Amino acid sequence: MPFTPYTLQTILPSVSNSVSAEDQPSPPTSTSGSPAQSSSPTSFFSRRLPTSPPPSDVSKSLPSSPSRLNNLLSGQPSLVGNLPFTIDAAEAWDTNLYLGTSDGQVLHYMLEEHGKAEEVPYASRLESKVNLGFGRKPVERILVLPQVSKAVVLCDSTLSFYSLPFFDPIPVSVIPHIKGVACFSHDVAEEGRIGEDGTIELCIVKRRVLQVLKIGELVHTKKELPLPDGAITITRHSRNLCLADFSNYKLINLQMPNPTPLIPTPQVPAFSSPPTSMLGSGPQMVPRPVLAVIKADEFLVVSGNISANNHTTIGIFADSMGSPIRGTLQWSSYPKALCVEFPYIAALLRNNTIEIHNILDQKLLQVMSMSTSFEPRGMSFGHGIRVWMEGMAARLSRRPWPNSSNVDEETMFELKRQIARYSTMPARILVYGRDSVMAQIVTPLVVQVDALLDNKNFEEALDMADQARNTLSTDNNTHVERMQSELDFIYQKAGLLLLQETLFEDAFALLSKGNLDPRVVIHLFGDLSQPAWVRESPRVLLFDGIRVLLEGIGKIEDVVARTMEKNYSPHLEEDEQRSGPATEMRRVLLMNAREALERYLSVERGKHRTLIGKGNVLCKAIDTALLKLYVGASNDQSIFTLLQRPNDCCLEDCAHALNRSKRYYALSVLYQSKQMYEKVLETWTKIYSGELPDARFTDGLDQVKRLLLRNTNEDIELSLGTLVKYIWWLMDNAPSDGVEVFIRSPRASEMNSDEILERLEKYGNEPVRTYLEYLVLTRESDRAEHHTRLACSYVHDVKREIEGAQTGEMQRLVDEFRQSVNPAEASGNDQTFVAFLGRYQESALVRRRLLLIRLLQRSSLYDPSKLFQAISEAGPLNIETVILYGRMKKHEEALQILIHELEDFVGAETYCVTNGRSTGVVPDIVAMQTPAVTPARTSSLNRTAAPSKKKKKKASDKIKPLTEEESTQQLNERRQLFSMLLRTYLAIKEKQLMLVRTMHLLTTQGCYLDILEVLQLIPDDWPIETLQEFLVHSLRRSLHDMREKQIMVGLSRGENVLVS
Repeated sequence: MPFTPYTLQTILPSVSNSVSAEDQPSPPTSTSGSPAQSSSPTSFFSRRLPTSPPPSDVSKSLPSSPSRLNNLLSGQPSLVGNLPFTIDAAEAWDTNLYLGTSDGQVLHYMLEEHGKAEEVPYASRLESKVNLGFGRKPVERILVLPQVSKAVVLCDSTLSFYSLPFFDPIPVSVIPHIKGVACFSHDVAEEGRIGEDGTIELCIVKRRVLQVLKIGELVHTKKELPLPDGAITITRHSRNLCLADFSNYKLINLQMPNPTPLIPTPQVPAFSSPPTSMLGSGPQMVPRPVLAVIKADEFLVVSGNISANNHTTIGIFADSMGSPIRGTLQWSSYPKALCVEFPYIAALLRNNTIEIHNILDQKLLQVMSMSTSFEPRGMSFGHGIRVWMEGMAARLSRRPWPNSSNVDEETMFELKRQIARYSTMPARILVYGRDSVMAQIVTPLVVQVDALLDNKNFEEALDMADQARNTLSTDNNTHVERMQSELDFIYQKAGLLLLQETLFEDAFALLSKGNLDPRVVIHLFGDLSQPAWVRESPRVLLFDGIRVLLEGIGKIEDVVARTMEKNYSPHLEEDEQRSGPATEMRRVLLMNAREALERYLSVERGKHRTLIGKGNVLCKAIDTALLKLYVGASNDQSIFTLLQRPNDCCLEDCAHALNRSKRYYALSVLYQSKQMYEKVLETWTKIYSGELPDARFTDGLDQVKRLLLRNTNEDIELSLGTLVKYIWWLMDNAPSDGVEVFIRSPRASEMNSDEILERLEKYGNEPVRTYLEYLVLTRESDRAEHHTRLACSYVHDVKREIEGAQTGEMQRLVDEFRQSVNPAEASGNDQTFVAFLGRYQESALVRRRLLLIRLLQRSSLYDPSKLFQAISEAGPLNIETVILYGRMKKHEEALQILIHELEDFVGAETYCVTNGRSTGVVPDIVAMQTPAVTPARTSSLNRTAAPSKKKKKKASDKIKPLTEEESTQQLNERRQLFSMLLRTYLAIKEKQLMLVRTMHLLTTQGCYLDILEVLQLIPDDWPIETLQEFLVHSLRRSLHDMREKQIMVGLSRGENVLVS
């Protein structure tokens, strides 16, 4: 099928339908050079008021109903034979059409929008008739200059000026008429532009002169050049002009006034001359030059000697220097007019045809014939006018599918307005005949390609569509929207046609390029679709042509059946009897269709990825269909990939498909994607217990634990009762995991800790201890029973380790400590027994003891008497006993153990400094190498990381400052403890050891000892030099205290004097 770049469309079927003979204006009564009279009043408002009486010498359009813009009046009888004028010039701009007649008038038609959704929303109305005032002389040319809102008309060798858009004449006092004009031209390079001074340029040719005018609010001459031979026609681009006089074509550069001659002006027979003259000679020959601007620095001139036997004419391209370029164009008849719309050039020939050539390769692309009744007289290339195209409207019209019922009026109205925009095309080339006007419109892509598709020329059709698609602009305007709609129609139709040929892969790829609603494609597969989807918002909108095709296709099974019947009907009956090859062929074709659909839906899902997870009906249809396809193909990997990411699978449909295929784990993942966590846990527990067997469910207990620990939003979180229910289920199957959930759950603080502790008893000491650690150390419980139970749990663990340890293990630790320290050397010996234990943490017994010691030293809420009994039964836990003695205020027993059993002198002094609360800093405890529960998120049981600043602040906030009375009591207790320690040291039998430890105590802690008591307790035989340091510090401190008290007394007396 040949490429047809243009289409002719009638836009004004007959001027006689809007202008009758009796409406013709009478000649102007004035003989002076007054300006031309307009058929409309000068006031905009009075022009619109039907009650305003028109002037007697002005013609007015009749208030008749508007005629449709297209071929709608072609059936009415023509009045051409009675019409006293013909159309000699035409120009268009926006919604305005201006026609110059042979009797000196300009008819102004206006394109109007109905304002209601009709089939054809645009109509033309004769707005006004303007009598130019030059008698019945024909209008030679109309030029519209929208940049300066003016129009220029050449009639009777006179240029007159009018304002746009209503073609009101401009008074001659403002812009006078220019007489003696042979031809004129605007600067093609200025189309759509205006100079910095707000003017545009116009070239006019008089008898022997060329003038360049600047037109703005006024008109003045910019330049004037001599032109001895004059000109018949002229055109201009920038500084270059191409013109023709009676003998030659010429090029003129405005900056170099010497013309460059090109070729002779062609001579053609005059139409009005008889075939032969009285003397038998041929018809009279007259010059008929035709020329056009191609682009900057390039012109086209027509050449040829026309005779009765030779009508061949050529077109020659020339550059600004006059040199021929490109090839030549050839026409079968001499052109009446040329119009260039790069890269095409249209030539109106004298044989009533229009030939379209490609400028780039000079090939003839199209020949358009016109009826002889049209009598084409000329062409004009202007700023364009909107033209309604029935072919576009028929193809791009859309309606809701599957039916238009229950659709709101606003939607239908908007669809009709949309087709009105898309089907109204801009036309820049006008072809005018004797009585009517046609528009030469660029043939819409959809019209050309649709014809190719109807002829099954798929390759050529899709090549054209792809080229247009690749050059489609990203701008947001009506042209881009229309072109996208055209491409959608083309690809959708091509896809459905290929679908009928069972070329599923190619068909679905084209449907995706055509942006066909995926719900329509899914609807072809009966087991995948849901009728409700196509009725949900947004509604499915289908082109009318696509709707017809779709109804003819039916379901995909019907397509396969028709293909089988068409291609295999001679052998179908025999194969069916054997029930072999035919069945297999059907199965393969249907499988190919589903595989192609799967790839198509994956592509569509990517196109709509920004809408996934937002409940969009398109995504719901796509995801549901995909899941069903994956299930049918047993593609487990794709099933989980789809479900484990945000999706819009329809819960009811997908759950049914997964249940039917016994994919229970995938079903639980579907529930999880919908945040239905209770259903997830219910399914998982049934799978784990074997009620719903599914081998795909691996690592089940860990998944249950992770879900129970998951931070869920408030709107979709599990109820507390449901959460606890499944934690106990986890406890029954994995106690360590269950207790971990109890302590790490985001809702752990809401649970009943007493009930949990009571039920944990049956799972052994490990879960109980772990949960108590969480309560005491993480949640900082202030309940004494929790602290006591945790300590008892630690004692229970220590007792179990002692029972499993080697005989004498406890005593061995004590002996090694005593050997590791030298109490006789006071300097450099600061290790306590507790610190010593930290060096042996590879022993589980030591680690258990350190945990117990740390709790006993840090907590003050446990019951020491109850723990004392438990520790006594556990074994020789001397350091633990010391701490309990300190809590029970049995300081002498505690010091006896520290000094005489452990020889932990540093621990003893620490005990006194802390008022019996500590025997030394507990070192960092290495994590237990047992299958214990991971501690709570904020627990420090098995971690040694420093607490955060926020945690430190919280802990410090709980430490209440001591009152003066409490501070005094602690100080007195500390003094008593050091006094007791001094007596214990003095009771050491080994004299040297007694002396060293006593002097170290007096030197380091002498501030807590009374000097008189010390002097009474020390042996009398001690030399005074031994006590010198202690005595000096003590006496100095006593003197300081005495003088401080004297100062305080003096200050008090001074205040009393001032007050009195």
